[in-house]
Amino acid sequence: MQTFQHPVEKTTVTEGWQPNIDLLKRTLLSQGVTLYPDSEERLAQVPDEHFDIVTNSHGGLPIRDIARVLRSHGLFVSQQVGATNNYSLSRFLNANYVPAFPDNNLPQVMTELREAGFKILKSDAAFVKMNFTDVGAIVYYATVIPWEFPDFDVKKVMPQLHQLQKIIDSQGSVTTFEDRFIALAKKN
Repeated sequence: MQTFQHPVEKTTVTEGWQPNIDLLKRTLLSQGVTLYPDSEERLAQVPDEHFDIVTNSHGGLPIRDIARVLRSHGLFVSQQVGATNNYSLSRFLNANYVPAFPDNNLPQVMTELREAGFKILKSDAAFVKMNFTDVGAIVYYATVIPWEFPDFDVKKVMPQLHQLQKIIDSQGSVTTFEDRFIALAKKN
């Protein structure tokens, strides 16, 4: 709230992941921030036309619900992890890997925003290299983002980890690509 210089009593947070909900209850509620726990990421508890601005960083994108809770001419700002984030590495470790959110890509989101009555003010995408120089870092990474590495088990993927180590030994790193996109839109 300090960064936006926005009064805390006019600030609302929605959150779907229980550990974050618990953290927000401990840290923000005492400051006067309103919290709407939202495990289904549908903004169901939020009143219609309640916000002037909705920001979303890496959360679910219920575009029609976002349109419902925004006032006329309200702004929507989002930075997202795209569907192909780390796809090659996920697929290497699990031949049956399918992205958890395959429709989370810039063209799809722009289409949904327009269909929901938004004017697109800015949009952009980036595919940025991420290099791993240590197999242990890959193991750690795969354990903290289970939606990209579902059912990750070191013992099951040990042959692939050995192959990745050989790549690191010969080339210095294993490269994967981060898929990110941003959207800034105004409700008509």
